Amino acid sequence: MENTLEIELAEVRPKVLALTRKFFRASRLEGDPEDVVQDVLIRLWEARRSGADIRNPEAWAVTITKNACVSLWRKARYNRQEPLPLSLASTESATLPIEQAEARQRADQVLNSVPAATLRLLQLKASGLSLDEIAAITGRPKGSIKASISIARKELIKSLQQ
Repeated sequence: MENTLEIELAEVRPKVLALTRKFFRASRLEGDPEDVVQDVLIRLWEARRSGADIRNPEAWAVTITKNACVSLWRKARYNRQEPLPLSLASTESATLPIEQAEARQRADQVLNSVPAATLRLLQLKASGLSLDEIAAITGRPKGSIKASISIARKELIKSLQQ
């Protein structure tokens, strides 16, 4: 079994690497595509070792690769610190501190409306924990956690855009 797993990983690796490099180029992501490849191969190895029935490892690896790349892209998009436009950076706006205070107050109101259990899930996810880790901490099923976080995010975004 160990031998076939090594062969399987060796066959899948070039395809995963090509896909990851293509995604990094297209999305102008910084970083090393090899990191994503390693992560995907480790996930495949762990899934196989745990007895998962993966009938088409190449398709499985491609799906996991796409998901990993999209996650990286989303993380980079949300973490990106955009510089202030020159017009805002060069002139002091008298209303800017007021607008920032109002935005902070609105965000606090929205967060206070979120149930405590859901807020805890959002905080755990924002701290970088995986769904598996959150499930272990909370004792809730992974699917339930994923659904709760997704619904809460949509509601928060909707509330903040009003």
